[in-house]
Amino acid sequence: MEKHKHYVYALISMPGLMILAILAMNMQLEKNDLDGGGKAFLASAWQDETHGVTYAPPLSSTRLFKTLRLNARLPGINTVIFGSSTAMGVRADMFPPPMKAYNFAQTGNPLLSVIGEAEYIQAHDGEIRNFVIPLDWSLDFLYMQGRPNPADLSPPRLEKGPSGPPFFARMKDALSLPRIKNLVVVLGGILKSKEKWASAESMFFEPSSRDYRCADGSIARDYDTMYRGTCTGFRFDGSATFANLERVSDEELPSLVLAATIPSSKYSEALSHSKGMPNPAILDALSKIVENARGRVIFFLPPLIPGMERRFLALPGYSEDLKRTKAALDAWGKRENVAIIDAGQSEKYGCSAGEFVDQHHALYSCYEKIFAKFWKEGADRKGIYVPR
Repeated sequence: MEKHKHYVYALISMPGLMILAILAMNMQLEKNDLDGGGKAFLASAWQDETHGVTYAPPLSSTRLFKTLRLNARLPGINTVIFGSSTAMGVRADMFPPPMKAYNFAQTGNPLLSVIGEAEYIQAHDGEIRNFVIPLDWSLDFLYMQGRPNPADLSPPRLEKGPSGPPFFARMKDALSLPRIKNLVVVLGGILKSKEKWASAESMFFEPSSRDYRCADGSIARDYDTMYRGTCTGFRFDGSATFANLERVSDEELPSLVLAATIPSSKYSEALSHSKGMPNPAILDALSKIVENARGRVIFFLPPLIPGMERRFLALPGYSEDLKRTKAALDAWGKRENVAIIDAGQSEKYGCSAGEFVDQHHALYSCYEKIFAKFWKEGADRKGIYVPR
């Protein structure tokens, strides 16, 4: 009977011990990832030296790394691409000489913040002549109420001392499904390694992976334990690889378009609450950026998954709201003598489902087609530009 008791106690305690082990390992991985912001400085210095692909964790908060990279790149550029993750597919090689660009787009960065960033650069960095700014209607950025947010893009300093989320928030994150899945991948990689202890030490205690090569031949280094070895991160020109995300398939396309255009979607709500009228304070602030620019200011409506915007234009109510947005921007663009690339109907540029990771994040190849058509057909056009 006594033996059975011990067996039962051991059986009962097993799940708890497993949870504790998962918690301890993921807390250590997270501690190694965050490192008080220090990894952003390490990753930036490595990219400056190698021109390779990297990023500093977490991928959901890119401002520190991108600000370090912008300041490092300032001596060699004259063009800045702004925006949120919807603009991260834009690459420097899409702009003709003498434009030399860096993509400063950051995760979750609204237009009100973009304006503050552009204003800061105009006030402090006279060599930046050209500005490329997205006007996202689908994410509500164009309609968002309020005034532009002032920005400070001076070179960041490494802050020593405690940082990161509170302890209990870290515990919750450590037991989240993405973290547990990542731990399984990490442990699997360690078990497959010929040098298991060295592999474990690298993952749990060292600041980065070793250098490796991406499929296109570019060098990469991971400063995160998430997405190891996948070439996830930012190129030297600031554009994102989106290598951690699956591409949309043709089979998925109809359901994604339908999900995007139902009344409860964030895209539908952006149109319905604003009635398609851009925030006048945003347009006024953008007019000042145009006025103060020493070179070109190019605006673009980011590409949406094929068929999505066309469906909105066929739906009563939403159609009128979206047309109102385009008409307001067209009139404003002609008045300010600037070009606005309307890439909402990405299929007009030849973009396919496989060039997206969801309804509003387009990859490099789609943006390449968009800017190629723009330079060929519409670079001198004022107001809204759509391809012939």
